[in-house]
Amino acid sequence: MATDWSGRKYRVLKSLGENIDMIFGVYQPTLGEMRWFLHSHEVDDGGGAIVKILASLGVTMPPKAHKNVPVKPSLLGRLAALKLHIRNSQPVNYPWQKAAADDGQAQPCFVYFLMPLAHSEQARRHARAQGVGETSLFLASLDKVCRERHLSQNSERVWMMPHDFRRSLGIQTQSGNWTAPVSLRLQGAPTAQDIFGQLKTLYARGILWGAWIYTNFARWLSDGMIRRAYNRLKGKAWFGVYANMSAWAAPETDAHKLAGSWVISAPPVSAVCPITAGSFTWEGRTGFTLQLHASLGADHHATSELMRSWIADLYREAGIPDAVIEPHCIAMHDLQRQARRVDA
Repeated sequence: MATDWSGRKYRVLKSLGENIDMIFGVYQPTLGEMRWFLHSHEVDDGGGAIVKILASLGVTMPPKAHKNVPVKPSLLGRLAALKLHIRNSQPVNYPWQKAAADDGQAQPCFVYFLMPLAHSEQARRHARAQGVGETSLFLASLDKVCRERHLSQNSERVWMMPHDFRRSLGIQTQSGNWTAPVSLRLQGAPTAQDIFGQLKTLYARGILWGAWIYTNFARWLSDGMIRRAYNRLKGKAWFGVYANMSAWAAPETDAHKLAGSWVISAPPVSAVCPITAGSFTWEGRTGFTLQLHASLGADHHATSELMRSWIADLYREAGIPDAVIEPHCIAMHDLQRQARRVDA
């Protein structure tokens, strides 16, 4: 496995008491239960982790073959992209609206929603009809409900969005951390088209190269420097992290092994990214996940209601009427007790 310099920051976060595990779940209706998996982010990114989890279930995902590799920008181009990424990542001192359990004693929990196949397909059709990607559609609704529920007044929000950078680097390696997180700054009430347009502009300016340089700059930092940055940025760095793992399908030879299933994924939550959401589409079925950091004082009810509001707004946008929205919630200690580790 290639040296993962970005993983250093996760190890430091772990030493500070943060949970750096990515969470994955596989639900097969025939079994009627969710199987939970944990994978440390210091070992792999989400793509590498899910490949290992699927392999443990007998589904072998071959490395993606890149037909063409984007041209690497010049040194000046990469430095300009780095400057753009740093500017986009400037912290915001958010006017947080704390929940009732403001003493930090709220029990951590994990909330997820399994979107029916027909609704997943309708959401994708709506995104195409609007000329946007699903990421922009999902994030527009997520940003709306989060700012309404967790900010006491209008404020700019900075969302961290990890992107798989393997193709840009021209590699097929599945293990390791190969993501470049884009910081997306949102103001007011942006639509899916607003978000899609901002992302296209950032991509065109090569911001992923700047994010990649910045992420791997950790090789030059001491653990003490990372700790000091964490303590300085708690509660005022990113509003949250949203990771859309996009659409996956099993190879034809293994397709029967998880037929009709949902696969869900979630990056870790921390004080510098107190709202964490994810989406993953497996064989056309999309699952959504949501976590709130203890610093927001939210309990299982508040987190479940936030998920319900997110999906309700998404359904309204996609024209899905009168749908029953039933988020599932599991206490984090129960999830960790039931989960199987795949990073040993």
